[in-house]
Amino acid sequence: MILRCTLAAAILAAMATPDDIRAQDPARDSSWTVTFDDPSVADSSLFLVVMKPGWHITTPPGSAVTLMQPDSAADGNYLLKSVIFTFNSDAQPFGPVFAHKGESDSPEFVSFLINNDGTFGLFHYAGAERHTLVPWTQSDVIVRQVDAGGSPVKNVMTVEVGADMVRFYINGSEVTQHDRGRGFDGGIGLRVGAGTNLHVSELTVTALGTEK
Repeated sequence: MILRCTLAAAILAAMATPDDIRAQDPARDSSWTVTFDDPSVADSSLFLVVMKPGWHITTPPGSAVTLMQPDSAADGNYLLKSVIFTFNSDAQPFGPVFAHKGESDSPEFVSFLINNDGTFGLFHYAGAERHTLVPWTQSDVIVRQVDAGGSPVKNVMTVEVGADMVRFYINGSEVTQHDRGRGFDGGIGLRVGAGTNLHVSELTVTALGTEK
């Protein structure tokens, strides 16, 4: 599954402000399966629209959200890449989801997350439970959004799933790794923390060794 953009188009998309996007009154992208951490949060509080290239997402302040593409999955040895532009300086953790299994009301998945304080972490979710695979760790390679009124900042997050080892990269630098023993096959998507405003210009899965 490949959803890819050109660099020039990504730059143009990133230059648009959230107010610019809302002023266009775009239609909600219904292709995603949406699961709120807090099920009492109204579905209408999530802003999720196609904005080529990719999607613009603003989550409500009351809940983080997991977004899945129902027909998208990765197995075998693969490379998962996400390109994410962050707008707000108080953004909560965000990043790609993979190895998703189960129903939307009690899913199991792994998420590789960036926090705007300059930390990253790796977590396994099973229903309402979260298990830490790699604890929050400081990294200088993360680009932080420190100016709420300034230009959006870009982070590229890559997961390289090999036969025995899974390696995790931020902006081209390997930040951690994990053995593949628990299994990393399954659906792919995104996880976005509460009250976070971002643009995802690319979510790409390719067979390892065939990426360009």
